[in-house]
Amino acid sequence: MTKKILLVEDNPNNMRLIKQLMEDIDESIELICADCGKTALQLAADTSFKLVLMDISLPDMNGITVTNKLKEYPQLKETPFIAVTAYAMSQDEESFRMTFDDYISKPIDDDIFTDKINHWIQG
Repeated sequence: MTKKILLVEDNPNNMRLIKQLMEDIDESIELICADCGKTALQLAADTSFKLVLMDISLPDMNGITVTNKLKEYPQLKETPFIAVTAYAMSQDEESFRMTFDDYISKPIDDDIFTDKINHWIQG
């Protein structure tokens, strides 16, 4: 069974790294990529995802804004959202906790990334 994961990331290097890590984690993962918030909203309009990975700093809108809009989609009500960010969590911790189920800091640590993804795609 395919596990669709939405990745919203505007940095091509980070996108390549995450794609590679996902291939190593589970062959059944289908990674759907968006490089901006608008594209993410369009891609998710008719699709459900097992997990959403969200960059915070996007070219067209803030990742928190995109996440809040995506959470309004009925098919994403139960979907976990993970922030993938270089922002210091202590400054924005409350807004992150209210918006996201988890976070992965950049630069990405392969082992931490793998552990968190495995945790959230179980089941």
